[in-house]
Amino acid sequence: MADLQTTDCLLKLFQAHGITCVAENDWVAPNGELPALRALWWPAQPNGRLDVQVLVRDQIVIVECFAGVGEGERAMYDALSMFILNVFHVLLAALWGKNDCEQVTTERWTIGGRAYVAYIGNFAMRGFGGVTAEVPHGLFAAIEEAIKSEPLTGDIHWFRLFVGHVENTFTFEALRDNETWESGAQCLMAATWEQAPGYYSVRFFALLRAA
Repeated sequence: MADLQTTDCLLKLFQAHGITCVAENDWVAPNGELPALRALWWPAQPNGRLDVQVLVRDQIVIVECFAGVGEGERAMYDALSMFILNVFHVLLAALWGKNDCEQVTTERWTIGGRAYVAYIGNFAMRGFGGVTAEVPHGLFAAIEEAIKSEPLTGDIHWFRLFVGHVENTFTFEALRDNETWESGAQCLMAATWEQAPGYYSVRFFALLRAA
């Protein structure tokens, strides 16, 4: 459900980067135009879920989901912090031209004979119970190769990968344009992940735009 606090947080995020916004219902429109986005918070026990939707234009909507750990508002802000850490700066660079080079790497890639600008976010990691998340050596190179092997035809594409570890059990998820991406999941499953007696997660997000 929409929450005034999540909308207010989005407004403050853009304002902190010098972008004025218009808010209407659930949606926040930077510069008063598309792309626009909204954040929907679904409280639950033990963890709530934050859904962030970015309306780029008709029929192109980026959807990202984040678990919020904690009680009440603390869980909501935890989920928002993961959105900011993993996705927000990529969107800010790719869609609104505000690039923080410490948060986003920008590269020019040629895929299927077409030139793209790749906006690549940092790996976002978290751990609980004294567990520290680590990114396996060579993982980004494998992801890059998998993306460059895709038959991309659109002017915008996005990729999200997630690994969750709980008590030596792994969850692997990879999405391309909101849909299951098997090649990305294979990259995750082929990597060497540490086993530990607690919980950790690693997320990756990148967005490509035609040059």
